Amino acid sequence: MNITIVNFKGGVGKSMIAHQLITGFGFRGCEIDPYGSLSDRLPDLVSRIEIQEKYLSEPGEETIFDFGGFDDIKLDQAISYSDLIIIPFIPTLETIQGTVDTLVRVAQMNKPILMVPNMSQKENDINDAKFVYEETLGFEVELFPIPMSVALQTAINENKSIIELTQQGGIKGYAYKKSANIIRDLHAKIREYQSN
Repeated sequence: MNITIVNFKGGVGKSMIAHQLITGFGFRGCEIDPYGSLSDRLPDLVSRIEIQEKYLSEPGEETIFDFGGFDDIKLDQAISYSDLIIIPFIPTLETIQGTVDTLVRVAQMNKPILMVPNMSQKENDINDAKFVYEETLGFEVELFPIPMSVALQTAINENKSIIELTQQGGIKGYAYKKSANIIRDLHAKIREYQSN
């Protein structure tokens, strides 16, 4: 299964989600973000595609395209190789327009879209964003919320899977368990979109 993670708005959790899927579930990564650090953090698992390159080579199985906050021909290529598009967003007024622009751009590719409200705190904000997205697109979108989590940021800082951190045992392992279960559930949700 191949996945494109994209939002033209920066700072919404694209690389965090990519990092956790790569470190926790064996995906390979393809970073298409001149400001990204995923390939620096995981050099054996993530290849960097320079912005001036015009073409993506066909990926192997289980590849995640971590697409930075810009639009070019490589986005079409990544999506054409993908079974699912994940669009993370922060459910605030400031990020809605960038996310709408992304949705309009990728919806024309006719691939399944999973919206991920990241660092979500208020259900009303998520529902308001969902309303805007569905009004814009004219069809329903599926959401998978990821609540605000210090544990996930710790996993990124330590360059590990949150699932690996739970295996440390003790209070630390217990503290990370809820976030690890959310990432496991996200992975299970992603697998529901897998092509047969």
